[in-house]
Amino acid sequence: MTDDPDVRHVTRSELEITASPEEVWEAITTTRGSAAWSFRADVEPGVGGAVRLYREPFGPDISADVTAWKPPHRFGYRARATGPDPTIATEFLIQAREHGSCVVRVVSSLHADGRGWDDVADELGTGWRLTLLVLRSYLTHFSGLPACGLDLMVPMGAPPAARAEVGALVASGLGLDGLAQGEAFSTPANAPHASGTIEHLGRSFVLLRAEWPCPALFAISSMSMDGVSLSVNVAARLYGPNAVAVAARERPRWREWLTHLTAGVGAHGAVLNSGDNVQRSADGRAAAHDQATLDRR
Repeated sequence: MTDDPDVRHVTRSELEITASPEEVWEAITTTRGSAAWSFRADVEPGVGGAVRLYREPFGPDISADVTAWKPPHRFGYRARATGPDPTIATEFLIQAREHGSCVVRVVSSLHADGRGWDDVADELGTGWRLTLLVLRSYLTHFSGLPACGLDLMVPMGAPPAARAEVGALVASGLGLDGLAQGEAFSTPANAPHASGTIEHLGRSFVLLRAEWPCPALFAISSMSMDGVSLSVNVAARLYGPNAVAVAARERPRWREWLTHLTAGVGAHGAVLNSGDNVQRSADGRAAAHDQATLDRR
């Protein structure tokens, strides 16, 4: 640490992606491209241009200014701090590699008055590492397709320290016990029906690439969005001509299931009677699952 009151915390994340720098640039700097895999971003091209990130329901929208603009290799922006909030600068560096791939690096810098921001900076770094996984899956499998978001957040009373326990509960509820990254999955009858391939399976973050109910990416995490208590967060993107209709149908099913599932987690993170909660969810959703099965046929 330093005695400078404007303490600077920097995290770096990178991932190789099978895509051209132009494709990555399209995905991170255009409204249509960004909304297809992450928060929708309205970006005014050029240094000094305005940036608006739409983060609902996970947090308030963010206004920022472009600090670097060198298509298709370097894009940066600096969020406008309000009140006691820290200033956060984000920069994407895109470097071409052989055989049609590139390396995407994200450098996140947190500027804050005083001390005690290390945990926040670490969370930013973790968030970007997971976000890059979603970007890779989108560009590999769904680049350019029409997309619709299915985003929801289910708050809990559990502390951030219980994230792994809650993550295990969610993964088990999705039928992922005993499975590994790259394997096929199919959710059980009591969960929202989905089937496809596991893209990533971590302690508190799961990324699923679905083929049913339509082509989709489901990024499901147990994280603290306010730094105080955990929430289970679903950031899904559905693709294809039926995406809007499927999202409207599936959103309440996901919310109902997660609400029942997490109702068994105590204030200290202990899982209480989770099996009973899952069964109640199953009883309440039997008819919907039967209809989904008929739709699939």
